[in-house]
Amino acid sequence: MSEHLISLPADVYTALLAVAQSSGMSPVEWIVAHLPASQGGRFEQVSDLIGAIDSRDQVDTPAERTTFGEIIAAKLAKQGIHRP
Repeated sequence: MSEHLISLPADVYTALLAVAQSSGMSPVEWIVAHLPASQGGRFEQVSDLIGAIDSRDQVDTPAERTTFGEIIAAKLAKQGIHRP
């Protein structure tokens, strides 16, 4: 995959960096997450996800808590769904 550089005004980059970090993402990850799937999403069809995770694998370490994860957990908790 080739890489390209874009120029952003300092205030735009500062805002992008702040919103990305508050979501627990890098600026590139945040941009990709907000593009329509057909434009930049990594998986365009559900079939692209088949085999991406081996459910037989044991998770030995707890997941790292991020701001984004905490926001999702709070939304799920309002629906009565709590993480173990």
